[in-house]
Amino acid sequence: MRRVWSRRNPFRRRTDVLEGWAAFGAVAVFALGGTAAAWAAGSAVHAELSSRSAERQRTTAVLLQDTPPLTVLRGDAWSGGEVLAEVRWRDADGLARTGRTRVSFGLHKGARTEIWTDAAGRHAVDPPPPPGDTGLQSAVAAGAAAGAVGCLAFGCRTVVRVRLDRRRAEEWGRDWARVEPRWREGSAGPSER
Repeated sequence: MRRVWSRRNPFRRRTDVLEGWAAFGAVAVFALGGTAAAWAAGSAVHAELSSRSAERQRTTAVLLQDTPPLTVLRGDAWSGGEVLAEVRWRDADGLARTGRTRVSFGLHKGARTEIWTDAAGRHAVDPPPPPGDTGLQSAVAAGAAAGAVGCLAFGCRTVVRVRLDRRRAEEWGRDWARVEPRWREGSAGPSER
């Protein structure tokens, strides 16, 4: 590497120096930009999921219909043991609300069950993700952001390298066109002279 960058190297071309700077720039952008993008994306996803969790509350509701029993043959076990059902609950103002939400299998009409609602208690919502899922989703977002920056940086470096390779091939062709007649002349054997 030192020999390519050295000004004393007789084989050093301007395109070699440009390619070296392109590689250095790609690594720098990936190291700094990838880190910044990963931190920003991970923080944004974590903040969003945390705020969603804070906006939800557990509420006791009453079932308005029977729920079917859990049957492995139907594949209900894959649904987490829950089914959509009509329920009634009271919001923060004491008003009765009705909606559909996920409840356990095998419950009868009139049974009490815990559901999740929005902060005001007006709408039934899905439960917040577990804390482990929040961390995992934040890490995935951070990795994806860093990967996107890396793809962009090294993709740009590849474009620069392809263009420099074309330029080197053109320079080589021009130099060969200039040298080739003299080279043939000097390499001709006694029978060709």
